[in-house]
Amino acid sequence: MSDLDFEMKLDRLFNEPPAMPDSEAFARLVELRLDRGWSVRQVALGAAGLVAGLVGVVQVLGSRLVLETAAAATGRQAEALGGSLLSLLEVGEAASALPYGGQVIWMGAALGVMALAFAVTRAVEELK
Repeated sequence: MSDLDFEMKLDRLFNEPPAMPDSEAFARLVELRLDRGWSVRQVALGAAGLVAGLVGVVQVLGSRLVLETAAAATGRQAEALGGSLLSLLEVGEAASALPYGGQVIWMGAALGVMALAFAVTRAVEELK
């Protein structure tokens, strides 16, 4: 028959990992790496939000909402606002007059921003 006390002692020895002399330094290193990754993620999310906002603005300008707002506005100040909004719309129409279309250019810009974000992420991981 086996000795129950010996088996319990053996189980305790194998269940508890041995204490490492540099465990505090290792924990600090892991925390620093996690904090550094979080700041990169915040920058990447901010950049993605900025790109999404720009795409939203382009979509609103392309939906003729600007023309309807300018047509509904009355008065001198409204005419000035309508004129500035119309000039923004003309810029958007100029981009869509290119041979490839405005959507292709915006998608290319978005893909370029994403590639830049991946490159920065990769560079930060290489520094670790």
